[in-house]
Amino acid sequence: MKYLFIVLLAVAVIFGYGFTRIAQIPGSIEKTEHSNVNVTGEMLYQKNCAACHGIDRQGIPPTFPALIDIDKKMDKGQVSNQLLTGKNTMPSFSHLSESERNAITGYLFGEQTEVDFVTEITPAENGKSLFVANCARCHQATPDDVQPPDQRNWGMQPAILGGIHERYEFDEFESIVNMGPCYMPSFDHLNSKDKDDIYAYLKTLENSYDGGNEYGRGRCQMNCRNWK
Repeated sequence: MKYLFIVLLAVAVIFGYGFTRIAQIPGSIEKTEHSNVNVTGEMLYQKNCAACHGIDRQGIPPTFPALIDIDKKMDKGQVSNQLLTGKNTMPSFSHLSESERNAITGYLFGEQTEVDFVTEITPAENGKSLFVANCARCHQATPDDVQPPDQRNWGMQPAILGGIHERYEFDEFESIVNMGPCYMPSFDHLNSKDKDDIYAYLKTLENSYDGGNEYGRGRCQMNCRNWK
């Protein structure tokens, strides 16, 4: 009986030690719902605004203004409201919580701000921002969009890109974006996720495609490869 007791005690100790080791393995226990995120206003700016206004807030004039001296042009209430409603080519960021929008506003006004909860946007929502920042200067997303500022009289109208998945798989779309056919510049500086998110956004839009060259760039009156 004494021998059996010693064996059972040893088994209990070994099992308890093993359970403790398992509990110490990262990811083996779920994080509590009260874990703090503590994301700064600057991080939120980089995630939501930098695609258009630049990581250093220098902007891409004239379409996307610099935000370095925004406090000299607008007050906090105006900035926060514009984040909520959007304006012209700037989309609404109403999907962000009020505390997130306030944290971004505070960062733009030189304050140290942070939040303990972050709204995760979908790939399509991120893709919409990236489309506005990189594509909307030449391409319409839908036929009802106003003509972009950089559509020039080069004998070809850039294609309306909504619904592009109906004529191109993602690999083909990515190749065109990287290559920059005709007078379109290359966007190979975008990473694959960025391009995938733009593609996801364009998939949410409908558009009947009715002509164009091999790249689907819209109607043309001349061969783009002969353009000088």
